[in-house]
Amino acid sequence: MEDKNEQIRKIMISINRIDGVYYQWARWIGLKDNMLSLLYALSDGKPYTQKQICDEWLIPKTTINTVIKECVVNGYVVLHHEPHTREKLIRLTDKGKEFTDGIIRSVRLAEMEAFDETLKKYPVELAEIFAEFADQLKTAYEHYHNQSDAVAKNGET
Repeated sequence: MEDKNEQIRKIMISINRIDGVYYQWARWIGLKDNMLSLLYALSDGKPYTQKQICDEWLIPKTTINTVIKECVVNGYVVLHHEPHTREKLIRLTDKGKEFTDGIIRSVRLAEMEAFDETLKKYPVELAEIFAEFADQLKTAYEHYHNQSDAVAKNGET
């Protein structure tokens, strides 16, 4: 059995390879990768705030703001003001749904094909395990980040 460091390294390399495939896919269909991410996020038909998309998809606020503006200009999304908040809900327009469906269809077909092939070799819990690792890694990062902030505030090294 490989040691934990080697397993974690494999995961990190795999994450980067997956990210790279989505980047290449976006370029292949003529989009920027963050545009693909936004359209993918909105493709479930639910409205989201910019903050929700930034937090869940880890896209910088300025980047997603630029992509949203581009989508508004192209008629792909509309922004709805939420009462009692500064946040706006982002929704796909009919034109945006049609555009997104055409783009996401090929991505989803490839994802399903890859997922089915993976499930032939590994357990059904694959997605849950990956999500759990992501949650645990985020928690560990926050723990160490907070410790580092506390040390910096106290002037310790």
